[in-house]
Amino acid sequence: MKKQVRTSLVIGIVCLSALIVRADDEAKQEHAKMQKEHAAAHHEHDAWEAEHSRWRAEHLRALAMLAKLQARILEHEAILEEHAQHIRSHEDHMRHHAEEIAAHEKEGDAKEHTKLAESHTKFLKEHAELAKLHAKVKGGHDALMNQLKKLLKTSEEE
Repeated sequence: MKKQVRTSLVIGIVCLSALIVRADDEAKQEHAKMQKEHAAAHHEHDAWEAEHSRWRAEHLRALAMLAKLQARILEHEAILEEHAQHIRSHEDHMRHHAEEIAAHEKEGDAKEHTKLAESHTKFLKEHAELAKLHAKVKGGHDALMNQLKKLLKTSEEE
């Protein structure tokens, strides 16, 4: 009986060893599969990180373009303010000229009339220059607004 127990024990040990070796092989195969999956995930992560970096660079460039656009709008606003000041100055000139005409009509002489006529000619010349400036400012404004509208339309389509 001792021999039978020994034989059974030996057979059991051999079977157990085979199971251990088989389990070890299965574990190694699972580990190899896990390593492949890790490598694939790592490769995918690298690709995602590269995309993120590219996207962030694009965002920074877009912000830089927006800053340039904001600067253009601010510059145009300064031009508008300068133009408005020219208009106010021209209105003031016209108001003073009207006062001079009214005073001349009350008690002016021919010499003063010539001076008024010269002043009025100067006024008309300034007005023509102001009209040209206004047309130029209007064209710049229209061009800027058209560009902004196109940019907005493009960004809404995306």
